Amino acid sequence: MEINGVKLGDKFMQGKTNVCEVIDFYEVISLKTGTLIGHQCIVKNLNGIANNPFQIPFSTVIRNKIYET
Repeated sequence: MEINGVKLGDKFMQGKTNVCEVIDFYEVISLKTGTLIGHQCIVKNLNGIANNPFQIPFSTVIRNKIYET
């Protein structure tokens, strides 16, 4: 699955030393109208002490993506 150029499993740098991975996408749906408003990118830190999931903009993932060759 890919949304806005980001796929599940993409890895990127957060700061100088933290590596994060995209683990999920959330859909934002209006409770009043039932229409889809947008998507959120949920990531998890791979090498830090805290490993709780958090939201981050899609552009941050694309800008700091780690490309494996």
